[in-house]
Amino acid sequence: ALAKVANLISQGDLNARAKTNTTDEIGVLASAFNSMTERLSENLANLEERVVERTDELQTANEMNDRRARQFEAIAQVSRAINQTQNLQDLLPQITQVISEQFNFYHVGIFLLDANNEYAVLAAANSEGGQKMLARNHKLKVGQVGIVGNVAGSGTPRIALDTGADAIYFNNPDLPETRSEMALPLFRAGQQLIGIIDVQSKQQNAFGQDDIQILTTLADQVSIAIANARLYEETQKALLESESLYRRDIQTGWA
Repeated sequence: ALAKVANLISQGDLNARAKTNTTDEIGVLASAFNSMTERLSENLANLEERVVERTDELQTANEMNDRRARQFEAIAQVSRAINQTQNLQDLLPQITQVISEQFNFYHVGIFLLDANNEYAVLAAANSEGGQKMLARNHKLKVGQVGIVGNVAGSGTPRIALDTGADAIYFNNPDLPETRSEMALPLFRAGQQLIGIIDVQSKQQNAFGQDDIQILTTLADQVSIAIANARLYEETQKALLESESLYRRDIQTGWA
């Protein structure tokens, strides 16, 4: 009987048990074998559980690494767009598209404050709903309407991990699938508020600490890009005006 149990154990059958209906040496050995197989079964079960846990941990770590890689790729792509594009009308849509694709966000919009700092006006968006909003010149009252309006008034970031439970959230019919939203202020030279970047997701609790840090970095880049583009446009405008005045003076002198 003991030889049979030992043979089963050697073949990997840890459920094998020896008969212990005697009290002699055979019975004692059988009990010892049974105890050993029970311990081996427990150890194997624990080992399998640890392997599963470790596999899950590695999968989670790989997913985090992949997400972090996409985040850095988003920063790199935004940087390239900023370096290659000086026109705001071309630059801002590129930025919203890159962020949406790399982070898998439902909607990304960039708002700019109007000349009187009275409204935050949507200047670019990637989503279908965002395009409808652009077509009707969507704007939000500073300090009053929705999360974007709140950030435009306070100058501080705001995150709604569950839009259904956030009293400030503005239920936009053009973006019916939004479940999480984050709005970050855009500052010129770190002081003057010039706009807001608005990010929305179809999932609740969509924004982790890493997302917040990366998007804050992107917001800083976008702020610099907007300031540089405006400076470039102002410089080009001043140059054209100077050339026009110069030509007028020459014509007057010849006359």
